[in-house]
Amino acid sequence: MEKTIGFLLEKGCPSIKYRVKKEILGEQDNKLREEILQGSRVRKFLELQERSGWIEDDFHGVRGVETACRVFSEKGLDPELPPFLRMLLELERREETFARGSLQRVGKILDRRGFGGSQMIRASVFARAGWENTDLVRGQTKKALACFDFVRGIKGIEEIMTLYKGKRVFVEGIMWPGIYHLRLLAFTSHWRTGKNQEIVREGIKKLVEMSPLPWINVLEKSQLISPPAFAMQNFNPVMEEMDPGEWMIWFHRTELLARTGVAGEIDKIMEQRAHLKRILQEGRGLFTRQMSHKNFFDWSPYTGLALEKDWRSPVRRISDLSFRSLLIDHFSRGNNMGAGDFNGDFQTNWRGV
Repeated sequence: MEKTIGFLLEKGCPSIKYRVKKEILGEQDNKLREEILQGSRVRKFLELQERSGWIEDDFHGVRGVETACRVFSEKGLDPELPPFLRMLLELERREETFARGSLQRVGKILDRRGFGGSQMIRASVFARAGWENTDLVRGQTKKALACFDFVRGIKGIEEIMTLYKGKRVFVEGIMWPGIYHLRLLAFTSHWRTGKNQEIVREGIKKLVEMSPLPWINVLEKSQLISPPAFAMQNFNPVMEEMDPGEWMIWFHRTELLARTGVAGEIDKIMEQRAHLKRILQEGRGLFTRQMSHKNFFDWSPYTGLALEKDWRSPVRRISDLSFRSLLIDHFSRGNNMGAGDFNGDFQTNWRGV
């Protein structure tokens, strides 16, 4: 990947250069921090912040704190930077405020039922910012492991779903991992023991086997609730047939899988990585295939991956897609393993969590 790294350090935007140096090469470049702060996406959220650090908008919306934290983290801002730190501290202080709006009741139901709601989202935000040694994050990590442990014991889709008024719904008693479970595990390390890695690996294998999964709602009394299933329905796509929107989902999910340490241990995921490698070889180390989709640029709690300001120049498109490819390759090789403090397997009765 030397060609990829060289290209990104020369042509990439400040965030890409900074993250390549920090995450791939283990170097710091403080000169790039000011340039990152001047970027339009970062400035947008800095201007929305109140003095406390909060943004008075729907927490789970495109202008809310969750999206702001995603942008700050992805752009490479240090969580100790005052505006970012104030936002995280205020989120920590407002234990219930974040659940207003779209998450007020539904988030609590999803948490209680094991699908990852308000508390799982909250924990994943802290984890992405590097705040993993908190009771909230550690407690929610146990619940994430519980979900993957539950999944690996499922024999087939008929065990998990039924019909309600013509709609697919999860059977009562089912817990199921969503994108926040995967994000939480991807950006934490304290859980990484042999036993827990096996749980996640076997759970992902089962999701691969069952792919593609149909959309399944959570039924609470007579209410249909959408779980946070973004990027979690097809772990085994036909890559030759993926459109740009599906590529965005694939990059998002596969980077998380790589960061969990299981992408190099599951045959179907390794086949997908081999397909990516062939594309990079065709481009002499760069992802040069033409594609574009609004979900690369529309930053929200779920979408948004492009760090470049736009793709009007093919160089910027190649930079963004090559950077994501580099992260997948780097973390799939186990470069994130061994970090953190391992305090033993979470030996609990998962179904009782």
